[in-house]
Amino acid sequence: MELAARTGDDRFVPAGAYLALEQRVRRRRDELAQIPAVVFSAFDRRTRLLPFVLYDSLMFPAGAAAIAGALHAAGFERTRAVFQLWNRHVRPSRAAIDGRAAQMVLVSAMQIHSRPAYDLIADAHRLGADRPLVIAGGAKAIYEPYDFWAGPHGAAAAPDVVVTGESYVLMDLLAVIQEYRSRADSLRQGFERARQDGALESVPGLVYRAPDATVHDAALIDTGLQRLVRDLDECARQAVGLGLLEPPHWRPGLAEAPVADARVVRHTPIASLVVTQGCRFRCSYCPIPAFNQRSWRHRSPDSLVDEIRRIHERFGVKYFFGADDNFFNYRTTAETLLRTMAGARVAGRPFGERIRFGTEATQADTYKHRDLLLLGREAGLRALWFGIEDLTATMVNKGQKPAVTVELFRIMRQLKIAPMAMMMFHGAQPFRSDPPSLYGLANQIAFLREAGAVTVQCTAHLAAVGTREFDGLMESRRVISHVNGRAIEDVLHDGNHVTMPEGEPAWKRQLQLLAGYAVFYNPLNLLRALGDRSPLRKYYIGYQVLGLFGLAWTAVKSLRYVLRLLPGRLEFHRAVIQPTARVHHPARAVHRTLTVGK
Repeated sequence: MELAARTGDDRFVPAGAYLALEQRVRRRRDELAQIPAVVFSAFDRRTRLLPFVLYDSLMFPAGAAAIAGALHAAGFERTRAVFQLWNRHVRPSRAAIDGRAAQMVLVSAMQIHSRPAYDLIADAHRLGADRPLVIAGGAKAIYEPYDFWAGPHGAAAAPDVVVTGESYVLMDLLAVIQEYRSRADSLRQGFERARQDGALESVPGLVYRAPDATVHDAALIDTGLQRLVRDLDECARQAVGLGLLEPPHWRPGLAEAPVADARVVRHTPIASLVVTQGCRFRCSYCPIPAFNQRSWRHRSPDSLVDEIRRIHERFGVKYFFGADDNFFNYRTTAETLLRTMAGARVAGRPFGERIRFGTEATQADTYKHRDLLLLGREAGLRALWFGIEDLTATMVNKGQKPAVTVELFRIMRQLKIAPMAMMMFHGAQPFRSDPPSLYGLANQIAFLREAGAVTVQCTAHLAAVGTREFDGLMESRRVISHVNGRAIEDVLHDGNHVTMPEGEPAWKRQLQLLAGYAVFYNPLNLLRALGDRSPLRKYYIGYQVLGLFGLAWTAVKSLRYVLRLLPGRLEFHRAVIQPTARVHHPARAVHRTLTVGK
């Protein structure tokens, strides 16, 4: 299931291609400005568990905001971005802007949010012949696009097209639709003309119903692997997208206007930005390097500073999260970005005084470039999330070592940069091991707390779609398919539910996962935080309080799954699930996955 990669420069579109496409679409701006478009970020509330509960509502999803911003920049001025966690009752069939029904509905979803995504798409079909053009995207679309024609509502309630790539693919699709659409046509009519004429085959990164297929026939065209935009500055539209957010409410329709600029910070005090993409490591459980086709891309320092400044000055947001895969992947990139940020000013003051920036990195690369942390502090860096996974490097070796952890966390504590640890409960790893061994989950979490970690994330190792290890795990009968006759839904593949028991009773592993959090978040550690005298004292206290609430919430929410697992009647996958649809690839298409044709 790992994505394939194009070779050499074929991985990328030519420089300036995205902006050229945007201009092509904007040529008919006077028409597009009248077309309502709604971008939904699907959300399944069953995923509201540690480590995300409470924090998940404080940050509007970057993907949906960026897509909404891209549409607006291309001329779709009546665009709205809807976060389903905030607006659980908004429906595509009731979504209207300035009294006009949505003519284009885009649904972005991760795998764990696929069920709400299916429901949103099915609701759009309720409008019958007058329904909007429906486009699906996000991680679910990238790795499992054919599932949209095999969902609970059937092939007749599938999207018109699935975008299996980034915003360039969407813009390329819209440019083709515009060529086939007259002024009197809707976007869906233009799409249908392009589909019937075979014009969409020239757009890499799409999956849609074949021209000769019926509504109930899931015969699909897959135009293959996308090409990437090398320069991330070209498609940076987050600042625009934040001005298009639907305010939280309980109604099925849209509000009269998006969230007012002055109130954006109340609803999303944290803004997520794409700064860098790519990672030099190739961990078997991670789909990120393959998605980026083994490439390294990043924003220019001036562009990043300008976008942060615009967001802060327009919306009042001062907390920013870099949606990075490994910020310190390359020293030159990290140093240039941080140096420019450190020397910049916003609202008349230095960045480090006004901006609070956090992102993800590997422990080994951060330690290697630890001399940059002081510069990071001046740039506003206040937190780093580390995918440590396993301190003993038994599961994966990314250079993580206990001694390095202690020293790196010490430096970060002195600079008031919060170390955030992310762990993985894997394989035959015991919950507790005899000292001095650090192999046990509880041993590692206790060690991290003593070393100075502010928070800990603990997820169960699972067969993640899009990874190198996926096929082997499925074929070796290690992944649960049914519990007491009930199928394991996508929502349970979130890392917070044990779906690979690995030799121990699944219910026991589930309780141990919960107990791992309890080792970190407990009343004793809260007392220790109250007595802490480090520069991060407030962080330790605050995250312990929030963590204790999150732990209680997670324990209650996890109980139902534990009770399902207790009878122990488990069934396991025997092979990789193959698509039920007939899929055709155009002659020039580069097959998206490495398993095609096996």
